[in-house]
Amino acid sequence: MTSLQAELKALIFGVRLAIDRGYSNLQLESDSLVLVQILQGKSRCPWRLQGDLQDLLKVKRFVRKVSHCFREANKPADRLANIGADSGTILTYDSLRELPRLVRGDFILDQMGVPSLRRVKV
Repeated sequence: MTSLQAELKALIFGVRLAIDRGYSNLQLESDSLVLVQILQGKSRCPWRLQGDLQDLLKVKRFVRKVSHCFREANKPADRLANIGADSGTILTYDSLRELPRLVRGDFILDQMGVPSLRRVKV
C-alpha cells in the first residue's frame, strides 16, 4: 500500500466514523497535499485509488471543506497517526480523557495557542 492510499483509507475511515456518530458538515484536513488536490479536483487520481475515492465521494454531502495543513501544524493528529501505525490495529477514542497522555497534552497546548516546535536530528 502506498502512503497516498493509506492516507485516503484513513480519511475514509474517519469520515465514516464521524457520520456514524451523527456528525455532518465536516471539515477535512490532511497533511498530504497531493490527496487534498485530488479531493478538490485539482489533480488526477491514480487508477489504483479510484475505488477508494469513489467510496469517499459517496459521502461527499457530509463534507463542507477539504484543506491541507502541514504535519507540524497538527501535532496531536501526527502523534495519533504514529501510535496507530505502531500498534497495527484500529484505535478509537471517545473522549479527551481516553487519549494517550502525550496526545492529550499536545491537544491542550494546541488549544492554548502554544506554538508547536519540532526537534530535528542532524
